[in-house]
Amino acid sequence: MTILDQEGKLIKVGMGAASFWSQEIPLVGAIREVVDESLELEIGSYKVTCLSVGNPHCVIPLMEISEKLAKELGPLIEAHPLFPNRINVQLLQVIDRSNIRIEIWERGAGYTLASGSSSCAAACTAYKLGLVDNELRVHMPGGIIEIEISPDWQVQMTGAVSSVASGRFSEELWSRLNK
Repeated sequence: MTILDQEGKLIKVGMGAASFWSQEIPLVGAIREVVDESLELEIGSYKVTCLSVGNPHCVIPLMEISEKLAKELGPLIEAHPLFPNRINVQLLQVIDRSNIRIEIWERGAGYTLASGSSSCAAACTAYKLGLVDNELRVHMPGGIIEIEISPDWQVQMTGAVSSVASGRFSEELWSRLNK
């Protein structure tokens, strides 16, 4: 982790390497790279790319995306039999070679406004499919994050940080934690 500015408001984090291999995600079936495969749902067929960036993701490139569509497709894909541990879902719209937009359905949580690992997964998918360059911005309802992908699929994420809460530990809790 690297703090990039004096105020500590911009941070760069190494997110590890992305993998498109089915056994690392995991997915059922033959061992393979899961890139641009058809996924059959009750409501239709979708082209998906699946990967792990430390947790499992299923990315669906589409011409148009929306919160409504994420809420419709997310639960169907999250619990699909292809994914034994369930999966996070990103709907991906390419804006240009340097910008993408995503909508997110997070496994176990539902519709989500922003996610670092989802941003990395969507960026890696767009790059793997040749739709974007290796440095890009991911636009989400909850904000924008910058992603850089190296030739060996190591992913760096840069974004703004802000305080969301402050608090105090009770003396009793603090003494238990320091034992």
